[in-house]
Amino acid sequence: MDKLLRLNRSRTAVWAFGGLLFLFLFLLNCLTPYVADDYVYMFSFADKTRLDSLGAVLQSMYVHCFCMNGRVVSHFFGQLFMLFPKPVFGAVNAFVYTTLMYLLYRLCVMDGKENLLLFLALCAAFWYFLPAFGQVCLWQIGSVNYLWALLWGLIYLSPFVFRFYYGRELLTKAWQKILFCLFSLPFGMYTEITSFIGLLLAASLLLLCPLMKKGGLRCWLWLPVVIGLAGFGIMLMMPAELSAKTGAMTLGTLLDNFLRSTVMLRDHCLPLLLAWAVAFVLGLYAKLPPERLALSLALAAGAVAANYMLIVAQYYEERCMCTTVLLLTAAVGLLADGLSGARFRVPRACAGAVLAVVFLFSLVSGCGDILRTWLDFRYRETVIAEYKAAGETELVLDRIWPSTEYSAFYGLRDLADDTPDTWPNSSMAKYYGVDSILGR
Repeated sequence: MDKLLRLNRSRTAVWAFGGLLFLFLFLLNCLTPYVADDYVYMFSFADKTRLDSLGAVLQSMYVHCFCMNGRVVSHFFGQLFMLFPKPVFGAVNAFVYTTLMYLLYRLCVMDGKENLLLFLALCAAFWYFLPAFGQVCLWQIGSVNYLWALLWGLIYLSPFVFRFYYGRELLTKAWQKILFCLFSLPFGMYTEITSFIGLLLAASLLLLCPLMKKGGLRCWLWLPVVIGLAGFGIMLMMPAELSAKTGAMTLGTLLDNFLRSTVMLRDHCLPLLLAWAVAFVLGLYAKLPPERLALSLALAAGAVAANYMLIVAQYYEERCMCTTVLLLTAAVGLLADGLSGARFRVPRACAGAVLAVVFLFSLVSGCGDILRTWLDFRYRETVIAEYKAAGETELVLDRIWPSTEYSAFYGLRDLADDTPDTWPNSSMAKYYGVDSILGR
């Protein structure tokens, strides 16, 4: 037992697991081909030619903000990595995922003591509860818009959480503060949900500091909040943004969207919400530090707010729940780390056992589906090569059908079967150097 306790508190073990997590995600990225919009973003929005330089990417992004949406920062990274071989993005994306999980873990371990079991539980919970995992974490264009936004969000919140919890500054040097202020502008411009919720939580924590006796309202951290809000406003003012993302603001539409958001929250996050409610009550019973309880409550409120931001959107894709799931996971993990006494050992063990069982089932089925869809894709590329060798330039190809949400093909249009003159068929045809491609 002593050896297990030492292993659980070992920093070396935590870093070793982080290394294994990186290798695992890199493998999954290598087994994920280009999908759907990836083919579209290989080509410039300015002149429809294949991207071949940084200048071409910048020119493409200028046109992008007029015809697509205002997320020019995230889509800049999406098109930038189209200049490199796919494994380069796979390595970077695996690093982003691993860093996100580590920062999530560090957010929950506020006393500084290592807790390997908590790290494992957080990774398992994020894997299991995140809807459309393949779209958020493996799909190239999806990853830079959603997974990377989550990492930027935790990085942005770190100084605010540190000041709220410990009552002192995380960034003390002038150059650190300047860099953080500069970082705040592209963070505000990054994405609609994660950026707004990050800014909202940052301002809320600053306002709560005096109530928790963690310092007054006068603080330099208000500056990056204002800069971030300016970035968010710039993104919303992009010509294509409002028309692409907002629907009619009638009372009936808002009510329908509210009910839609409630159903999504119930269907995907009810177990996390129940776990948080139970842990919060136990935290009150155990008299956890008020700053830990308040921070967990703020994260849970931010998660719910992220879900209901979609009431002003025309549609609610499952991948849009990634911010809600991450913040709820953090809120539960923060309380779980605090409930470390011997009297909570049995409830913790039971909860961990349930999580381990459901995680292992999803791990096996998810990894199997990722491998199967990759094999289907490789077979389709063989068929394409045979068609081209035979002089065929108008191709009809079998579509790829995933069976779980862990495959990047889940919930995305692989190929249209009615016309080749649409996305992603037309871009895919240009990528493979043929006249047309139709799905069947």
